[in-house]
Amino acid sequence: MDKPLSLFNWSLRKAQETEPESFARARIRIVYAILLFSLLKAAIVIGFSAAGEQWRQVFRAAIAFATYIMLLKVLLYKPARIKILSHIMLIVGVMVVWTSIFMFTHKINLPTIQFVFMITLSSVYILGNRYGIIYSVISILPVVFFLFFGGDPEIYWTDTTQEFASPGYEIIIVLNFISMVVAHYLFFEAININVKEKEGLNQQLQLSIAEATKLAVSRSNFLSTMSHELRTPLNSVVGITELMLEDKLDERQKENLNILQYSAHDLLALINNILDFNKADTDKLVLEAVPFRLAEFMRNICSVLRVKANNKNLELTLDLDPKLEKVNIISDPTRLSQVMYNLIGNAVKFTEKGKVTVKLVLVGTSDDKVEILFSVLDTGIGIHADKHEAIFELFTQAESHLTRKHDGSGLGLAIVKKVLELFNSSIQLESSPGKGSKFFFTIPFIIAKAVEAKASEVDNEVDISHLRVLIAEDNDVNRMILMKQMGKLNIKPVMVENGEDAYSALLSGSFDVILMDLHMPIMGGYDTTRQIRSMTDPGKANTYIIAFTASITEQQKIFESGFDDFLYKPVNMNDLRDKLEKVALRERIAV
Repeated sequence: MDKPLSLFNWSLRKAQETEPESFARARIRIVYAILLFSLLKAAIVIGFSAAGEQWRQVFRAAIAFATYIMLLKVLLYKPARIKILSHIMLIVGVMVVWTSIFMFTHKINLPTIQFVFMITLSSVYILGNRYGIIYSVISILPVVFFLFFGGDPEIYWTDTTQEFASPGYEIIIVLNFISMVVAHYLFFEAININVKEKEGLNQQLQLSIAEATKLAVSRSNFLSTMSHELRTPLNSVVGITELMLEDKLDERQKENLNILQYSAHDLLALINNILDFNKADTDKLVLEAVPFRLAEFMRNICSVLRVKANNKNLELTLDLDPKLEKVNIISDPTRLSQVMYNLIGNAVKFTEKGKVTVKLVLVGTSDDKVEILFSVLDTGIGIHADKHEAIFELFTQAESHLTRKHDGSGLGLAIVKKVLELFNSSIQLESSPGKGSKFFFTIPFIIAKAVEAKASEVDNEVDISHLRVLIAEDNDVNRMILMKQMGKLNIKPVMVENGEDAYSALLSGSFDVILMDLHMPIMGGYDTTRQIRSMTDPGKANTYIIAFTASITEQQKIFESGFDDFLYKPVNMNDLRDKLEKVALRERIAV
């Protein structure tokens, strides 16, 4: 629009090039065409009127001609001023209508009606509906007035008439018709061009959407593949560390292994955070429903994170409401631990001296539900009030230098916010610089009454040594770790390397439970489980199958594929024992 043009420019093409939009270019062409035809008509009037000595006609036409020349020059030199010159052009047209009726012809003739029509359509096409109505009313008004009061000589501004002589009269009529046709053609040509441009933009948009979708799928597949590759060796590190910690060690060895275990868990949590946020963007995160004892759950989390706190000479305490000591809840322990690990881990990370307090308070109770307030308080650096919302966005921290100083990814709080939304909760923050921070939220949980009842019917220690276990795992290190873990549970499992061998082993034998990796060569865990469920022998078809998964976002697909339960990699000894006790208890209750 601001592209400079030469003062001596007479090129319509150059004037149009200053406008990127088709309708704006059409307005320039319409005004240009009307001005050209108006100049031609004014020149004809001047010639024929001078020949007939109609000097008032000559004077009026000369003024109009000079005005149109000036407007044409402005249009080609400063097309951005098209609205101003359009107003001037239309005002000249209105004056032609009024003077024709009341000064020159003293009647309504065809050229006058044509001028009214041209003013009406031109004002709408060029200036829009509002000015179109205004100019239409002003140009139509003298025609209506004349129809009612045309016989009164007092309304005329002169006593004599000066009708335009033939053949100029006929030429003006023809030129008026041509002007109207050209204006209509140019306007609707602009509409067609605009429609085609929009169709082209829509096609480009569809292509862009298809490319974005393809990239999103590629990103998801890449993250899924890379996470599997990264977590496989990392799971081995965690598993071996856990086994070594159960051996007899001196304090120095135990301390080093605790540091190694915490670092491995920290790295695993980061990988899971990245994948979880990717999954949350596609709204595919779901909560599982698992019964567990909340007090024990929180103590385990704090005991792991206390290692890092102790390394910084910080005190990490768990303030647990006594009413929660024997409460079993049904929820998603993995998601809840993800929230707590991130919040407590951040509190430790951003606190240099003092303490971190994790507090759980029972704030509401009913027959089948409890409402619990979780709080994480620290004496750390604190957060400015204007950053309280920003820190929950992806890859964001309160201050830009904190990432470098405290090795933060900016993912943790964004994950916390997303996960708490699944619990129908939201994270709250109270903090100020130098005075520490308090992160808190409230979640209602279903009480696991049925689980408590069943647990009371059996001994605390469930014998699992008699279980016949089949393990399908393709990774050599993972098989070795699982074999050692099973040995500590006094179980001798049958080990196979893929789903096809697992299916064959079940055909030829009988097992109480199958531990199945999801991603294996030849036949993966999903296909193997579906094939087992379709066996004709109901005993074998209903074998209890537990999935091994390194992904924390596959629960829904796991259960839809026919699995009974799942274990996260790296397999924790306590989790493994709990799952196998569940199998043994299931058989015991069934008997």
